[in-house]
Amino acid sequence: MASSFTNVPSTLEQQLELSSDRFKTFLHDLKQDHRGNLSQREQKIRTYLQDVQLWPNQFLYIHDVDTGRYHHAGFEQALGYDLTRLTPDFFVEHIHPGDLPQYFEVSQALLSFVMEYSQDLVPFESSCHVTYRMRTDDGHYVSVLRKSTPFLKDDDGHVEAYISRCTDISHVTGDQTVTWEVFGPRSDRFEEFLDGDGSERSDTTLFTEREMDVLRLLRTGHTSAEIADELYISVNTVNTHRKSLMRKAEVDNTVELLFFAQEHGYL
Repeated sequence: MASSFTNVPSTLEQQLELSSDRFKTFLHDLKQDHRGNLSQREQKIRTYLQDVQLWPNQFLYIHDVDTGRYHHAGFEQALGYDLTRLTPDFFVEHIHPGDLPQYFEVSQALLSFVMEYSQDLVPFESSCHVTYRMRTDDGHYVSVLRKSTPFLKDDDGHVEAYISRCTDISHVTGDQTVTWEVFGPRSDRFEEFLDGDGSERSDTTLFTEREMDVLRLLRTGHTSAEIADELYISVNTVNTHRKSLMRKAEVDNTVELLFFAQEHGYL
C-alpha cells in the first residue's frame, strides 16, 4: 500500500505548531507501565546499537514504547549532529517545515497501528517506509527514507520497542512530497489510522474494529481492567484505545465520548 502527500505551503505555518504539539502529546500518552524487565530490554537495545553497522549516509533510532525514550546511532556521521539525547523536539526542529504535518500524521498512525495489531506484526518483516526531508547540521536539506519495524516484543506479543533505520537518498531523488508504504500482516488496515488522506473521512471508518469493541464495552459500564479481560489484551492497550477514541471524537472524557458515539450512530 503506497500513498503520498503533496505540500501546500500556504497552510503550513498555521499547521506546524498544532501538528507538533499533538504529536508530542501522543508520544507522551503512549508511555506505559513497564510490562517487562526494563534493564533487560535496555541491554538488548544497547547491545544492538553497539554491534549495528551503518553506511555513512544512514542513522537509526529505537523508540522504547514503554518509557518513551529514544536510543540512537549514526546521527553525527549522516547529518552532522552530535546528540547526547534524542527527543521528539529534534524532529520538530529539523524536518522540513513543508513535511512536518504529514510526517507527524503518518508517524502517529504508525504507532497506533502497531498498538492495535501488535500481536500480528513480525519484527523486520512488518515495516513502514516513509520519505521526507531533514535539515543537516550545515543547513541544507536531504531526502530521507525511513524504514520502521517492530524491534522487541514481550511474551504476550506486544511491541515494546520499534526501530527506524533512515537513509539519505538525495542522490536518487529530490522529491518534495511525503510518501509512505506499509508492508506485512494487516498492512491493508493502515490507512484506517490516518486522520486524513486528502479526502474527508467517512463516519464508518472513524474508529477501528478494536476501538469499536472497546466503545461498546464502555457503554455497558466496563472498566479498563474488565475490558482487558473481555478482549484478552492488556490494560495499557485498552487505555491506548480509549485515548485514541477520544482523540478521534475530539472529546475530553468518556461521558462525552459515549454521547458523541450515540449522536453519530456508532452505538
